[in-house]
Amino acid sequence: MEKMKKYWIRIVTLIAVCFSVMIFAKIDSQAAPLLMPDGTVFDPLYYAETYPDLRTVYGYDGGLLWRHYSVFGKAEGRMPSDGSPAVGSVLVLPDGSLFDPAFYLATYPELAGVIGTDANSLALHYCGCGKNEGRMAYADHKVVSINDINLNVPYPYLIRVNRAAATVTIYAMDTNGTYSIPYRAFICSPGRATPIGVFRSGMNARWLAFEKGQYGQYSKNITKDFWFHSVMYNGKNEAALDWPAYNRLGTVCSHGCVRLQAGDAYWIYTNCPVGTIVEIYDDALVPGPLGKPQAPKINGGDARRGWDPTDPNPLNPWIPAVPAPVPEAEAAAAAAVQ
Repeated sequence: MEKMKKYWIRIVTLIAVCFSVMIFAKIDSQAAPLLMPDGTVFDPLYYAETYPDLRTVYGYDGGLLWRHYSVFGKAEGRMPSDGSPAVGSVLVLPDGSLFDPAFYLATYPELAGVIGTDANSLALHYCGCGKNEGRMAYADHKVVSINDINLNVPYPYLIRVNRAAATVTIYAMDTNGTYSIPYRAFICSPGRATPIGVFRSGMNARWLAFEKGQYGQYSKNITKDFWFHSVMYNGKNEAALDWPAYNRLGTVCSHGCVRLQAGDAYWIYTNCPVGTIVEIYDDALVPGPLGKPQAPKINGGDARRGWDPTDPNPLNPWIPAVPAPVPEAEAAAAAAVQ
């Protein structure tokens, strides 16, 4: 009797979940103005398409667009939607992105049997793996690609990071204004937390501080807490390289930043201004058109192990000594002998 009771409870629960999913699907199959927590009806797609100046900067990142509207756009008289009625409600996640639990459940009904229908559980799933899997967070959510950004800007290079292949490829602009020329390639170490997407780079930091007294050289912000930087140093000292970490370059092992050889980090630091486009993607089979460079390993018994071999610092002991110039008279005498 008890087994039969449990059986019917499971059947009724399954029917209820399916019915809920059907309702959500019917509601959200319309288009997408979203009801924000403060009661504003906001349509990220409409906002991006109506104001191309914002689309150039933020792409179709719903969280950044909503943040712009709430902080600046409303006061500037910008319209948050075309006046269509709101569909469902949306959460603003801690990282600023938007998430509609009803839409997420309706679009991916298989999640109901795995994590349930609770809004918080669905949001945690999206943050933990759904976002990296390319799942949509709300109706008309557009996952940003490089083609969504206006490239008609005066930036000399485009940076593409192949997270899965641990490779960075720099592209230069052709005569048509398109970033189609593979220019340089760097070996790197990203992490599983390195975000997929298209970003505009931020500020530089000569030394970037980490936990446990470690620092990175020649750092450039990608987005939020994610940076390009050299392999870590055990102190703000070019001769204190964490050489075991350097030997792991080319593997996915960072906490989320993109680690580089010091020389490569310095190149980005000096050649890529604030606003440079950075695209991060996954392709384990094809590292990039220039392939995946290799970094020489450092022997722990080498007295130079505290220095990155590519560091442009003239004190770097890996840099070959330059012969002293031969005085002109001495050179002339040697030439006469020959």
